[in-house]
Amino acid sequence: MFKFFLKKNIADGWDNMFFLILSNVFAIVLVALGFIGFNKLLAINANPWIQNVALVIFGGLFMILIFAYGANASKIANFDSGAFSTFFRAFTYVWKIGFITGALLTTVVLLIRIGILYYIGLQNSIGVILMAFLGWFLIIGTIAMQWFVPLYFLQEQNNFVKCLRKSFIIFFDNPMFSIGVFLYNVVLFMISCCLFLLVPGFAGITLSCTNALRLRLKKYDWLEEMDKKDPNFSSDRNKRYNVPWDELIAEDREILGPRKLSSFIFPWK
Repeated sequence: MFKFFLKKNIADGWDNMFFLILSNVFAIVLVALGFIGFNKLLAINANPWIQNVALVIFGGLFMILIFAYGANASKIANFDSGAFSTFFRAFTYVWKIGFITGALLTTVVLLIRIGILYYIGLQNSIGVILMAFLGWFLIIGTIAMQWFVPLYFLQEQNNFVKCLRKSFIIFFDNPMFSIGVFLYNVVLFMISCCLFLLVPGFAGITLSCTNALRLRLKKYDWLEEMDKKDPNFSSDRNKRYNVPWDELIAEDREILGPRKLSSFIFPWK
């Protein structure tokens, strides 16, 4: 399944490259304005608390943008095309959850940073243990939170609490898959940095997370169907993890069709 995910995501990114580039321009502008504003704030007031508040506000605004990307990412992942009308309309209903999510995540990261610095200063075994705990919490939380935005759009009944809870459920139920997608996104981010964040960029990484989760959720649809036939099916680990992926992604594979390397370089062939 992971191999098909890579193929589909590359195909979706290639087919929507122009749209992704233009979408990423908004993120580049926001990051640039935030960087300029933060530098001016440092020149005016070096109070760390004011700086932290500014970072929290910026984190909230940035996540609104990511949520707006998520609206189109869900369309593209479902074999539709991205539209700027969808992107701009998304701001009208994602601004609240986007800002809350970004502000809370930024606050948590800042608190973890303060905690790690404090525990380093203790210079004893307890400090090392607590620092390691915070470090692992940050790593696991970062990997799990890659599912947050896709969950909001792929399952419209989800609110903030449900998205948060399900993000960690999916991580712990699919740890290797979550880590694999995260490492793939790290590679995408490194490529983006080489291309000035234009492509794949933040929009492309959001699409990657959405594509991965959309395919993975087929597992839970399958489990739900099997539980109807056998109420104890999900509790049987051998049955639960024997997922017939070839069958579940057969329709997607047929819709995507054979996409050879030459079709990306020479799309008219």
